[in-house]
Amino acid sequence: MEITFGILLIIILCVIIWLSASAMFLLWGASIAGINNRSFGKAIAIVILGGIAFAILSVLLSPLPIIGQIFSAIGSFLVTALVMMPIFSTTFGKALGATILAWVLSIIVIVVMVFVLLAIGIAIPIAM
Repeated sequence: MEITFGILLIIILCVIIWLSASAMFLLWGASIAGINNRSFGKAIAIVILGGIAFAILSVLLSPLPIIGQIFSAIGSFLVTALVMMPIFSTTFGKALGATILAWVLSIIVIVVMVFVLLAIGIAIPIAM
């Protein structure tokens, strides 16, 4: 029983961290795209609703072998932008730009973090 509670707690914490990080990248992308009516709570709502819409789209397109994944990836940007438009009160172009920027910025941050961790991992044995 204690292990189940611990695993459930870890899952909940991971979901909260994922939602927060996704919302922060979305806010960062919205800021660069010039969207004025933005907030952290709205960004979390967009991440949740966009994720649900993306999951539905993925299930519908999954029977198509390779083209389904391609359309699903492209569709995720479009669906998230459509969800973002009424929540942030913005245009489709700005919403799509913010969505793409959030994705690109998250990849850049992950790549930089990997290089930093590799540099630290290489530097520590050398120092010893």
